[in-house]
Amino acid sequence: MSKKREMDSLTRRSFIKKSALGLGAVSLVGVPALMGRAAPPPIKIGILMDRTGALYSFGTWGEKSAIAACQAINASGGIGGRKVEFVSEDSATNVQTGLRKLRKLIQKDGCDFIVGPCNSGISVAAAPIAEQMNTVLFAWGTAQSITGENANKYMFRGINNTRHSMMALAQVAAKNMGKRYYCLGADYEWGRSAVEEFRRVFDPLGGEFQGGEYSPVKTDDFLPYLNKIPTDKVDILVGGYFTGDLLKLARQAYQKGLLKKMQIVAGAMPTGLSIEDLGAAAEHIWFTGYFVRRMANVPAPLKEYNQEYRNAIGMDDDGKSVKDGKVGSASYCWTPWEHVYWIKQAVEKSGWQSKDDNPKFIPTLEGMEVKASKGFITGDKFMRAEDHQVFHDQYVVKIENGNFALKGTVNSKDLIYKPDVDLTKIKALSLIHI
Repeated sequence: MSKKREMDSLTRRSFIKKSALGLGAVSLVGVPALMGRAAPPPIKIGILMDRTGALYSFGTWGEKSAIAACQAINASGGIGGRKVEFVSEDSATNVQTGLRKLRKLIQKDGCDFIVGPCNSGISVAAAPIAEQMNTVLFAWGTAQSITGENANKYMFRGINNTRHSMMALAQVAAKNMGKRYYCLGADYEWGRSAVEEFRRVFDPLGGEFQGGEYSPVKTDDFLPYLNKIPTDKVDILVGGYFTGDLLKLARQAYQKGLLKKMQIVAGAMPTGLSIEDLGAAAEHIWFTGYFVRRMANVPAPLKEYNQEYRNAIGMDDDGKSVKDGKVGSASYCWTPWEHVYWIKQAVEKSGWQSKDDNPKFIPTLEGMEVKASKGFITGDKFMRAEDHQVFHDQYVVKIENGNFALKGTVNSKDLIYKPDVDLTKIKALSLIHI
C-alpha cells in the first residue's frame, strides 16, 4: 500500500472512531433523537382497604374499584404519560392494623398517594401520619370530623359526609314522617357523627328530641335499648348504624312491633345486604345514599359512565356481583374509582412529578371542579378548598314492594354548609420530615 493510500485509510478509520466516541459521549447525556428517552418512573398508588373485619363489603368492592381505575387509566395512556402502579393492603377495620399498613405502603413500597380507608376511625388516625410522611391521602370514611375538627392539609375526601346524609334525610323526614324522634347509634366515630348531624339539622326544622343512646359496635341484642323508647311519643327512630348492626336493629324493632308506630331513618344504605336479608322490616326503613344502587335509578346522563364502571368491577344492574350474586356496595364503592381520577386530574393540571411537588399539587386540588365523565361517574362535583370536602348530589331511598324506590334527590348546592376549618391558610410541607 502506498504511503498516500495508507494515510487516507488511517484518516477514515480515525474519523469513524472519533465519530463513534462522539456519539457514545452524546448518548451518555441522553440525546433522544439518537438513543431514545428512558421511560418516566410510574406513579405508585397505595390502596388501603378494609378487606376483612366489619367493613369487608366496603373494602372488597372499594379495592376492586381502585384497581379498575388504575387499569383503565393505564389503558388510555396513564397519568401525564406515566404508568400507574398500585399496592394493596388490608386495614382489617382496625385502627392499629390500618396505621401499620399505611406506614408500610409509604415507607417500604414507596407509594406516592394513598386511596382509602373506608373506616372513619382509621381515616382520622391516618391523617397526621400522612402529613408527617408528605403523602396525600384520599379518605373514604364519611364521619363529619374527617373534614371538620380532624381536617388535614394532606387529606381529601371525594364523597359526601354524614352531615350531607343527615341534611338530606332530615329534610325528607320533616315532610313525610312527623317531628318526634329518638336516636340509637353505634358507639364509634361514624355512629356518633350520624346521630349528632341528624339532630343538628332536624331540630331547626321542628324536630322534637325524645332521648337516645349509643350501643357498642356489633351489638347482638338491641332489646335493652329498644325497651327504653317512649313509643307513644316517637314518630321516627334514628338509626346510626349500617350493614349488620342495622339489620339486627331493624329486625328486632319489627319483632317488637315498634315499626307499626314509627319509621326508621338510617344514615347509610345497608351495604352488602339484600332486601331479603332485611325481611319484613325493610318496608319501614328510609336510607340516604351517596349514590343509587340500581342502574334503573341512575340519572340518564350518567348511565353510560356507570355501565362502563360496573362492567370494569364486575357488578350487575342490581348492584350484585356478576360472579357470585352477592350484594355489593354500589352506593359507595365508586368513591375509590373517583379518588384515582382526582389524582390524575390534579397531577396533570399541576405538573406534579414527585412528592416534592405536593406544595403545588394540594392547592391545585383545592377548589377543583369536575364534570360527569368516565372518571367521575356520579356527576358534576367540586372539592371545597377550605376543608377538602367534595360536594355532590344526595339520594333518599325507601324499600317499597320489595324494591329500592328513589324518594328524593337533594342537589349538591342545597348541601353546602359553612366549613368548620380553613386549610387554605396552612402551607403544605415541601420536604419529608419523618
